Amino acid sequence: MSAALGERIVSTGPRAQQAPRLSVLTPFYKDNPSDLIARLAPVRRDVEFVLVDDGANSATLAANVLSALERSGASARLIIWGANRGRAAARNRLLQEARGEYALFLDADMLPDAPDFLNRWLSVIETQRPEIAFGGLSLTHAVTSPDTALHHDLFANSDCASAHIRQRRPAQSVATANLLVRRAFLERLPFDNGFVGWGFEDVDWALTAAQHTEILHIDNPATHAGLDDVDTLMRKSAEAGPNFARLAAKHPQVTHFAAHRIARALRLAPARAHLQNLFAWLARDPMGAAPMKLRRIAFKLYRASHYAEHLA
Repeated sequence: MSAALGERIVSTGPRAQQAPRLSVLTPFYKDNPSDLIARLAPVRRDVEFVLVDDGANSATLAANVLSALERSGASARLIIWGANRGRAAARNRLLQEARGEYALFLDADMLPDAPDFLNRWLSVIETQRPEIAFGGLSLTHAVTSPDTALHHDLFANSDCASAHIRQRRPAQSVATANLLVRRAFLERLPFDNGFVGWGFEDVDWALTAAQHTEILHIDNPATHAGLDDVDTLMRKSAEAGPNFARLAAKHPQVTHFAAHRIARALRLAPARAHLQNLFAWLARDPMGAAPMKLRRIAFKLYRASHYAEHLA
């Protein structure tokens, strides 16, 4: 892509003569990946950073990220887009720019749990040579508040699991927040740019990838530090409806997912809009009296009600 299409690239650090073993790839929009970069530094010479600013249009944010990259001492490139193009397109662009044998996708709001996080991944590359490996997610370094308590509870009950548990459903348990993939495999199987906005581009990719190779699960987790407040969770749920429908249309097994079964049932429910408002009210808990389990269930029903609007 060229500057005429709203892209520019800024390079920092040394340019390695040989291709690196690992490219750490991070797309970001509003989240600042500077803390992630700092936690990963210092890095070995066979590791590079490549990031894409997906249309944040913030000179301050871009400057902060570049400063963090310079302090890391790593070979790095920051791709800056003038307009938001979505997470699938951003990850595909990162892949085009990456030079490593392997790509490690890390979201901007992640923090590695272990101080030797990257060395653990490099050890997996050396000893196991996987096509795909997922390290897991945690809340170890997450800071919660009353506004983000619901997201903390949702994430703890849905996304934080050991490799042993995740391996039971290897494709469904993958997220691009901490995902290692051989670059040659990604080039053959890129992300579907038809997933725009928020949600499910990683689930789609993992379900497709699992048809071609095994997915290895290991315990090398990273913390999801960027917990959302309830209003943000609800906005993302509404945005994700079309993507969920696209996922279901592409993958027949999605009809067996709990979210799909609930959404299908809600499509037939009378006064669905009123139910949706009730679910939202319970999830927000304006009286401060609802048990967290009830809030979690109400939010899942609210989310499924938006999926229901887009199912065929």
